[in-house]
Amino acid sequence: MDKLKQSSHRSTESYASITPSVISTITFHDVLKDPTLLHSFEYYLKKNWSQEYLLFIEAVNQLRHESNRPKDIEDTLFRIYHNFIEPGSPMELNVSTKQEVKEKLNSLQWAVITRDDAVDVLNNTEQEVLASLHVKFSEFRGTSLAASSSLQSKLYKEPTKDQKRVVIIGGGFTGFTVASILDPMSRFHVTLIDAKDSFEYTPGIVSKIVNPERSTSLRFTHESYVKNGKVVIGYASDILNDAKSVKVNDEVIHFDYLVLCTGTSYANQLKSTDSSSLYRTANLRKISRDIAQAKKVLIVGAGLVGCELAAAIRQKSLATQRDTKVVLVDSLSEVLHRFPLKQKRKAHEFLVNLGVDIVLNERITAIGSDENDEAYYGSSGRIYSRKEYIVLLATGVKVNTDILLNSTNESCLDICLDNRGYVRVKPTLQIEHWKYNHIFAGGDITNVIEEKTAYAATIAGVCIARNICRLEKGKEPLAQGTKGLIAPPTKPLHGVSSQGGIGKQNLGMLEKRLSFLNPTWEALKYFNEKQYFKIVQNRKLNVIGRAPKSLDAIQRKRRIFPFSQSQITLKTEEEAPSSESSV
Repeated sequence: MDKLKQSSHRSTESYASITPSVISTITFHDVLKDPTLLHSFEYYLKKNWSQEYLLFIEAVNQLRHESNRPKDIEDTLFRIYHNFIEPGSPMELNVSTKQEVKEKLNSLQWAVITRDDAVDVLNNTEQEVLASLHVKFSEFRGTSLAASSSLQSKLYKEPTKDQKRVVIIGGGFTGFTVASILDPMSRFHVTLIDAKDSFEYTPGIVSKIVNPERSTSLRFTHESYVKNGKVVIGYASDILNDAKSVKVNDEVIHFDYLVLCTGTSYANQLKSTDSSSLYRTANLRKISRDIAQAKKVLIVGAGLVGCELAAAIRQKSLATQRDTKVVLVDSLSEVLHRFPLKQKRKAHEFLVNLGVDIVLNERITAIGSDENDEAYYGSSGRIYSRKEYIVLLATGVKVNTDILLNSTNESCLDICLDNRGYVRVKPTLQIEHWKYNHIFAGGDITNVIEEKTAYAATIAGVCIARNICRLEKGKEPLAQGTKGLIAPPTKPLHGVSSQGGIGKQNLGMLEKRLSFLNPTWEALKYFNEKQYFKIVQNRKLNVIGRAPKSLDAIQRKRRIFPFSQSQITLKTEEEAPSSESSV
């Protein structure tokens, strides 16, 4: 009952802070960074047949923050063109700049396209779209939908003076886990910063694009688990002010603890930074349609993702009697090169028996294009034409640690990066820095020797959340693998053993409930996103390690003394820490 009262009181305070005058001051920029307002504005535009304008602006914003790799920039630019500007495109815009964009793209046909080049191609289109959107936004602000979403928005929700500010950059598995554990604790105010509006369950991507009819939704919104803090949609670009603030969307957010979990990106759309779930879903549907209609599929990269893609496409092909040809190419001499030899052989045999054409020691050395075709050239002399093949890239991993590399903080933070760009961390997952013990990093961006999986990122999140609580109680942080924290997995998490780890083992309900009894069941690839959500939210499951007990807000005791027939407060002090067993 007390918790219910606290929740009700908290909601009342939040609602009371939003007045009609505040609604009138909400800007278009506010809408883009606040998920509640963004979803409402998307809904309004959808009802008015204008949703594609907002999706275009979000896509261009993503382009501005694309990696420096020319191929990534080019792919993002052409994806925008084919989705929004090309005549007959799925979300074709009603703009006057279509011919201009086409001519600019043709002029860059043989050039190395920089980010500035790409943005310039779309600049006039962006200005025209923004003008239309501002008209729609003015209309939206006068609706009851805008008023109700403003009441629900946490745009102006700030921490109380007694709360510790936890900023989490990245809404993947580590970020989701840390936020899920700390947000319910009144001691903390959690701000989650992510380029996306939702958490995406990436282990289900292969199933989603190959067998969409069997798959559930891959996403749930960040606000479904960050209920007391707030979510900011945007790109964190800098850490500054003696590592006490982060810059996002050209605004500064202060913190007491910072959690870096920005993950990795790929040279494909299997991982995405699309702000909108709708834009992301539309792209996955396009990939799915392309695969379903393809006669030939080229998959570059024979790691686990590439092998699972190849197997799933061939299995679907055989089941539907389409006989799609699948070519799996890798520059190394074996598939699944990180797996044990026995598993590699089983995987290779499994793929060959399915009819996958495996080409090893083949490096894609160049990508050529002309007006009518694009081709991938292999080091063996093979040519893979886009006219013949649907090309899926399951390689080209980039570690997203630019925020440390480009930080303007006085005490350099790039010293925490190793020569491959990974963040060097202590066993406690605090960054290796002589000065800053309040910054943590987890997941794919760290130099921890582990198999980089959703499971590894999740148990890292548990470790970080628990250590933040321990620091709050004046205790030493714990290393992974100690006192109830699970050690990082150093071996690949296998799927179906007879298939060399490829595929998804089917577990019964009893096996899923008792998954903590069998380490191989703990691999999160055996669970869908709804089951995973429950695992992290339920503190009693030990599948992901021992989570900390809840920390209440700092209580301040007042000592009252009589003095000249009046009372004065002499001192406030923090409540004493609880016992060691609680964290």
